Amino acid sequence: MYKRILNIIVFCCLLTSVSAQVARYEVTHEGRKVNTPGSESGPVRVGDTLYYSSLQEVSESGGYIDFGITIMRVFKSHVSENNKLSSGEPLTTGINHPSRHSGNVAFDQRNDIIYFTRCRMDNNESYQNEIYYMKLKNGKWEKPQRMGGEVNKRGYNSTHPTVAYLPDGATILYFASDRPGGLGGMDIWYVTVNEREVGLPTNLGAPVNSEHDEITPFYDLDDGILYFSSNRPGGVGKHDIYSSRGGRNSWREPEHMPKPVNSVEDDLYFTVNDHSASLGKERTGYLTSNRSDSYFIHDTSCCHDIYRWDFSLVDTTPIAQAPKKVEKPVEDTCPCKQARRLLPIKLFFHNDEPNPRCTDTTTTLTYFQTYNSYMFKRQDYRNRQNEIEDTTERSMALATLESFFGEVQYNSEKFEHFIHLLAQDILDGRHVVLTVGGYASPLHSSEYNVNLSKRRIATIVNQLKEYNGGMLKRIMGQPGSGSLEIKRAPQGSSTAPKEVSASAKDQLHSVYSVDAARERRIEILEYEYQ
Repeated sequence: MYKRILNIIVFCCLLTSVSAQVARYEVTHEGRKVNTPGSESGPVRVGDTLYYSSLQEVSESGGYIDFGITIMRVFKSHVSENNKLSSGEPLTTGINHPSRHSGNVAFDQRNDIIYFTRCRMDNNESYQNEIYYMKLKNGKWEKPQRMGGEVNKRGYNSTHPTVAYLPDGATILYFASDRPGGLGGMDIWYVTVNEREVGLPTNLGAPVNSEHDEITPFYDLDDGILYFSSNRPGGVGKHDIYSSRGGRNSWREPEHMPKPVNSVEDDLYFTVNDHSASLGKERTGYLTSNRSDSYFIHDTSCCHDIYRWDFSLVDTTPIAQAPKKVEKPVEDTCPCKQARRLLPIKLFFHNDEPNPRCTDTTTTLTYFQTYNSYMFKRQDYRNRQNEIEDTTERSMALATLESFFGEVQYNSEKFEHFIHLLAQDILDGRHVVLTVGGYASPLHSSEYNVNLSKRRIATIVNQLKEYNGGMLKRIMGQPGSGSLEIKRAPQGSSTAPKEVSASAKDQLHSVYSVDAARERRIEILEYEYQ
């Protein structure tokens, strides 16, 4: 097998002066078992199988009506224990289509769903990519379905899906699209998906997206890192691979991946193997590139091939004698200490949510379900602030609004971290008591607002029950596991300042002002052991 290995050694100094580590990337061309003179793309490994797309000529002997057409199909290859690949074979599950390109598979293994892209020709002979999915039912794959909601927008491309998960059990799908509302060219967007609905697509915004193209996203579930390719300035090739840590639409500044991951050509479809999550210092995965040793038909840079990357982090310092272990009190080692540092956590809601115009004291919704719909309303809030006639007042109101929604997002991220700490405490056998307050703006009656506060508190109870696919609900009560008690403190609008508007006729101030929005919340106030 024709192979070329590129190496990089980066010396990293740790915080202590006596330790050093060597970080090494190796990039290996995967040869003719999977690569052809045409283009291969989208490699992703699940278990011992590598799934990828290949652009090849398909003849009638392959079971297709059209003779001699070149079409993109999804293939699979078996991966041996020493990372050797078997010859690729086209999937027979129904993903591949006789006259449309199919590729870019992404697996939702929690819900037995495959997402993928299909590319069709419309009447004016231009290509349009759309995202489809297939469900596994009773051991068989159902027919492919075009994604609903607004994931696919007529006249624009939606492609390159990748899957992540939210604490409420919903799936979050990141994808690339050139639809209106982005920062320029192809941008990365996300949409939430659950059994009932598909949410509205949301642009990740800066710093992930730019006025240039951002494509081929892949979300590493284990490390919470989004990998993507971009042709933004500052790279070494035509498209370079970047990484950014975060989730939803909150991301750190992207980092440029080093050589040899990036080359002077196109480097795309960076993926991390699912089997390597627990290997610590050793990670493996795949990428696609048209670098110089790729196979080609005519032009040496025409066609992309699949490469495997290997990462290792080797400690080069002598092993020092371990210091004598000093037992710390439980208070210093338990997750509760970290959890208490996060308090109070304030989780906000849109007016009269959840379940508006009712007197119920409970709900089936989780907090993150209400959060997602709330964040979709940001533009509605901006539009109402733009109604303010005074220019200075309007500018201040818009700036305050943006700051507030940043606070909403920040607290939601704290809550996600908080849930992980709480789960660890319960797994360790501790009995945790949370005190949660519920609040409302004064737009409705006092009695109504108390019930509304109870519904809001119920969303956090539901959220905890749904954590990690219902893990907390399953483990509580098992031998060796702990338990959770939630003390509810529904305050309604009794604590709202008098200056907050209660006028139904003046919704600019009673609904869409930041003063009113701050009152519509729940707060995690205390974290104690029983």
